[in-house]
Amino acid sequence: MISYGAYVHVALRVAETLAADGINASVLDLRTLAPLDRDAVFAVARHCNRVLIVHEDTRTGGVGESLAAMIQEEAFESLDAPVRVVGALDTPVPYSPPLEEAFLPSDKDIERAARLLVQY
Repeated sequence: MISYGAYVHVALRVAETLAADGINASVLDLRTLAPLDRDAVFAVARHCNRVLIVHEDTRTGGVGESLAAMIQEEAFESLDAPVRVVGALDTPVPYSPPLEEAFLPSDKDIERAARLLVQY
């Protein structure tokens, strides 16, 4: 999994859940988006052969889609599955805490996407 910001912690939690089922999931914390550590991103893609990008930004037009495009352009031959991106809903950010919780990707959403990658 590749993530940044608050969702690194969510990705780590999901990786622990997957490990309990024997699924080894690495988590790359980008730390910064500018400058972007492209070498680390490509190294993870080539090492793991599957990439799940997790972030709290909306999926459409978010950083995740840019990362997915970069990975598919530079490390496509190493991938065993399409790059998946998990992000927030493509709607305005709600103010209400219960609505915001529904808006953001949950641990379950991320776990489901990771399991789909493993099954691909």
